[in-house]
Amino acid sequence: MKTLIVGSGVIGSIYGWALSRGGYDVTHFVRPGKSPQLTKGIPIDILDSRKGYDKQYIGHYDLKVTEALNSSEGFELVIIPTKPYQVEDALRQIIPYTEEANYLLLTQNWNGTAAIDSLLPQSRYVYGDAKAGGSFQNATLISAIFPTIDLGQVIGRKDSSLTQTATLFDSIGIKPMLQDSILHYIWVQYAINAGLWPALVRAGGLEALLRDRRTGDLSLFAVKECLEVVARRGVDLKKYPDARMYSNTSLIARQIAGLMLRLLFRFNKSVQRSSAHALADPQEIKMSYYALLNTGRELGVDMPTMSSFEKDITRFADSYRN
Repeated sequence: MKTLIVGSGVIGSIYGWALSRGGYDVTHFVRPGKSPQLTKGIPIDILDSRKGYDKQYIGHYDLKVTEALNSSEGFELVIIPTKPYQVEDALRQIIPYTEEANYLLLTQNWNGTAAIDSLLPQSRYVYGDAKAGGSFQNATLISAIFPTIDLGQVIGRKDSSLTQTATLFDSIGIKPMLQDSILHYIWVQYAINAGLWPALVRAGGLEALLRDRRTGDLSLFAVKECLEVVARRGVDLKKYPDARMYSNTSLIARQIAGLMLRLLFRFNKSVQRSSAHALADPQEIKMSYYALLNTGRELGVDMPTMSSFEKDITRFADSYRN
């Protein structure tokens, strides 16, 4: 399957590498002037949790790149692994040259799909939640890839685009977990991230947060408030196991949840790598924080813990802007 990936960032490079090694024709669409930086490929160090694959790959990803699109390329699938605020611009650039392709949007969503639907029929795009992650360290991609990926279409559609995308990932050892209500699933993930990020900001990073029990407790309360916003939107949280550990904030529940998180992040090297970029995008963190806070206020959700982080978020975003 001829595949176009937008950019050469962490997520796009991980999946591009995996697809290329699986025998697929992959091209990365990069911004003008970026190609010369990629002529020697990308040094990579990937922990691989897929069954039947080497547990670690250290080498190069010799990616194929282009700075200009041509309709004659005949791409069958376009993967857009961008921030939520970048998706629409990416689609506007690419759609005129990929009229026959389907799309995989590896991004978050909080505001619904009206803007995307104005550009692309719902039958031609699939949402996905990437499990892979990592960061660039001294130009080397230090990352991890996991054996599952969550996929789905809006309002429960099951078009050929979903079958095509699921089959593609399944063929490279990544099991597709099909979500009947992909937006509800993504909103739950978005809320969890939005609740955890402020505590990470206040603590100064993941390692510091794991040592700071008080701020760690506040992060659990913040996520619980954010999930209440999702519930007010009509999402049944009982359907999503990721939400369970944050639903009960009693002392014992907090201790158990805190212990589970500390064990996960301290001893699971793949999780450590995939979360290394947690504070990499202040704009995304600020946008997600206010998206949950403002929606909560509109829906009448009491969010004292989230509100208490407002100065931290503002200071964090301003420090990067300056």
